[in-house]
Amino acid sequence: MLKKLARIIVKYRVAFSLIALFLLILSLYGVQLLEFESDLTKQLPQDLPAVRDYLTLQNEFQSGDSALIIVKVASIEEGGVYDIRDPEVIKSIYELEERLREHEYVTNTMSIADIFIQILGRLPENEEEVKFVLNTLPPEALQGLISSDYRTTMVIATLTAGSGSQAVQRIYEDIERDIKEVRFPKNVEVIQTGTIGITYRILTMLQGDLNRTMTIALIFVAFLLIYFYKSVFRAMLPLIPLVFGVIMTLGFMGLLGIPIDMVTTVVGAMIVGMGIDYGVHVTNRYFEERKKGRSIEEAAEEAVAETGKALLGAALTTIAGFSALSLSLLPSLRRLSFALIMGLSLAAINAVVITPSLIMLYEDIMKKIKGKHEVPEIRAHSGFIAKSFNTLGMIIKGHPKTTLLAVSLMTLVFLYGLTQVTTEVRLEKMIPEGIPEIEAMKDVRYEFGGQDEVDFIVKAEDVRNPAVVRAIYRFEQEILADSHYNNVFETNSIADVVVRKYGYIPEDKEKIKEAIKEGGAPVNDDYSMTLIQLKGNFGGANPENFRAIMHYFEEQAKSADFPPGVEIRPAGDLYLNYVLDGLTSQELSKISTYGSVLVVLVVVLLFRRPLVSIAMVLPMFLGALWTVGYMGLAGIPFTQTLAGVISMIVGLGVDYGMHLTHRFLEELREGNPYPIISALEGVGPGILVGALTTAGGFLALLSGELTAIHDFGKTLAVGIFASMFAAFTVTPALLQIFYGKKIRGEEK
Repeated sequence: MLKKLARIIVKYRVAFSLIALFLLILSLYGVQLLEFESDLTKQLPQDLPAVRDYLTLQNEFQSGDSALIIVKVASIEEGGVYDIRDPEVIKSIYELEERLREHEYVTNTMSIADIFIQILGRLPENEEEVKFVLNTLPPEALQGLISSDYRTTMVIATLTAGSGSQAVQRIYEDIERDIKEVRFPKNVEVIQTGTIGITYRILTMLQGDLNRTMTIALIFVAFLLIYFYKSVFRAMLPLIPLVFGVIMTLGFMGLLGIPIDMVTTVVGAMIVGMGIDYGVHVTNRYFEERKKGRSIEEAAEEAVAETGKALLGAALTTIAGFSALSLSLLPSLRRLSFALIMGLSLAAINAVVITPSLIMLYEDIMKKIKGKHEVPEIRAHSGFIAKSFNTLGMIIKGHPKTTLLAVSLMTLVFLYGLTQVTTEVRLEKMIPEGIPEIEAMKDVRYEFGGQDEVDFIVKAEDVRNPAVVRAIYRFEQEILADSHYNNVFETNSIADVVVRKYGYIPEDKEKIKEAIKEGGAPVNDDYSMTLIQLKGNFGGANPENFRAIMHYFEEQAKSADFPPGVEIRPAGDLYLNYVLDGLTSQELSKISTYGSVLVVLVVVLLFRRPLVSIAMVLPMFLGALWTVGYMGLAGIPFTQTLAGVISMIVGLGVDYGMHLTHRFLEELREGNPYPIISALEGVGPGILVGALTTAGGFLALLSGELTAIHDFGKTLAVGIFASMFAAFTVTPALLQIFYGKKIRGEEK
């Protein structure tokens, strides 16, 4: 069947090329429609209780994001201010607040300037007035606004609920413009951080990382191919179809409305890394057949037919591994699954259809230039590389059991690494150290105790019921009593509003209604819901403490002493991060198991030989085990980006064992007395080139700015090299053990 398909592809290569060109033009239009997404709720199932509570928070209480603007004396140059209490600084802060309030999405602002307006009715005119007002206030009133050394303060802007990359970009840029238009005194530095600032930085990094990593991956792959093929033009043969595949993938993502988020931003570099493998194997087999003296048509047909079998199996197993991601509860992983399957399918089709057409076109052009066809000499089949694979084949042929013993001893080291693996899903931890928004957030946590917020949604028939208000007050006091453990430094609720007005919580419901009406307490329109707002340092804690604090909040909500029929549940951005963390751990196990099972099923169905299947799939399991062990040893945590990495490595790792096994069986059928050596000599260079280019594509992710993208690139590159090493050692050793007697019998 593949022989017939190969003849059709060779015969109608021009028509197929024109179809590919049309799809390329359509894809270029789709690329312009690509959108970037950073909304955490879009990465979680919409029917999840935590997501529903988060949406309730936004819809019922108009709870949106917050912009924290740090104002600090960053230097002590002469002619500038040295203290944040300088009247000129306070005047500039108030001017900034006025500008912020002009935006329709800003619901409230708060700063030290407001204190002077409330007490003096105006801004202070000199430092004496500033110090007089601040000295009249209790220390706790200033703790959240002015640092102990009086060099840092902040402006807090509360925003209406909004989502989408365009809204975040607009708000961030508006606030940045306001900051620049306000003339702060010399020595004063103003930095925007908080939810908006960090989200905006992630969005800009996502856009930059997608373009940068994809470009570097293509350049790296191109140089590697030039080295192996000894020619720029021959290197372009597998590269051009790959570029087609990448553009088509991104184009169809735009046309189908699949956004680029923290997970799918790696698609471009991944398709470059993985897709080149297909084109390399077709090109290598073609040049190998030409070296044997076949015509260009015969060589193309043989390359498509014989390599096509292994490519079909490799593509199916890789797709099987990636399809496990579609079974995830996380929408971002499902989107990644679809994008990768689509991209790899396009890359494989382009490799089988476009690559032979380009090779034959190249040969025809060279014939017109030189007057005859010349058999090209490539580095992959000669010199040091060829000798290395011949030597490796002889060693494994003579000592298969010793080879497996050495691999087993190496595996013990990585088994220890498995015990050290952790997870991390907080968005701010995806940004590298040194970024202004993150450094400013550190100032907030160090100087002001933190401005992270966790809310508890309280649902009742009427939250103004005295029994409910008293229960809320007791709950707050219990939380504050554990502040040394939970990092909470401030709470706010309707109970606080009532206590501030009366000094106690009255039994008279009408008095409570009056206090709530006057105090602006956080309640919804029909008084069926209210909030208990906690502020503190939650997001800055290490992963273990963060989980412990969020778990503490969950347990407190479950054991809270509230009247019958009253519900209380944690909510908010940070709690969503915690929920995502738990889901990531669950999904990791599920996806890895399903991916492995699907790959094994595909291998068994394709080859229907138990021993052959074992030789193919064992390297992929070892590659995945070594990779996760490396993550533990290197301190790389599992993130939402890396949640499907095992499934990916399983899908990719089986390809190398499949190519070797397929060639071994082909040599065995033809009566070759040294099938192990011939298989390693024949497809070993192609696997090496494919692994180097694939790993190079992944290592290009190190050029990205986001920490999660760095970790993803390093981990997958290690996974590729681990799978290749396992395939070069374990697969041939097992095949030699399984088929040794038959081979020796044929030798006699």
